[in-house]
Amino acid sequence: MARVLVVRERGAAEETARELTALGHDPVLLPLEEVVHLEIPAEEDDFDGFVVTSAQAVPVLADLYRGDERPCLAVGEASASALRASGFANVHAGQGRAETLPRLASRIFEGSAARPRLLYAAGRNRSGSLEAAFSEEDADILVREAYDVVRKSPDEGVTRRLVDGPPIDAVLLLSRAQASAFLKLLLPRLRMGGHAPRLLCLSERIAGIFGDEAQKGVEISPEPTLRLLFERL
Repeated sequence: MARVLVVRERGAAEETARELTALGHDPVLLPLEEVVHLEIPAEEDDFDGFVVTSAQAVPVLADLYRGDERPCLAVGEASASALRASGFANVHAGQGRAETLPRLASRIFEGSAARPRLLYAAGRNRSGSLEAAFSEEDADILVREAYDVVRKSPDEGVTRRLVDGPPIDAVLLLSRAQASAFLKLLLPRLRMGGHAPRLLCLSERIAGIFGDEAQKGVEISPEPTLRLLFERL
């Protein structure tokens, strides 16, 4: 059994905690981020499908397009499941990386007479990798910012109890924002308190936040899925 620190926003953290508990681990929740959903208007221009790279965008899309039968391209199984649960039936899951979605779009719209236009429900702070990937494909992307992720500073009393409590064996880091907040707000204090947690990162890009000096204990999932990250516990 591992004592695992989960720093994602509370709603998603609680779901992750349930999965960890089912696997016999001891999750500790300390959200370092908060998701703010943004309003986007119903699109007046015609488009052919949706692109989603985070489940956080799904509630905003569902408010406007629940039950829509156009194809939904989801970056991975988590976002695909969220789309299906919100009433979207024509859902296609990618391989967990935004860069693979143009290839998926090519298969879905193969044979279309017109150049497909896809509505991308995006986060406000994003890498731009999806837009860059689609720039070389025969498709147009309509970017609409559907949510924002803001840093949340932990309560000092909660942080102190975490540092002074039983050792944290591992930390789940599922985004660069989580890794950056953890590096700044928690990692130095945990190490000063005698903790030497394994830093389980969902991708190399996330692990890069820690740089050369802070790489001790960093492990990277072979593929960007929670299932494979859990297998490292």
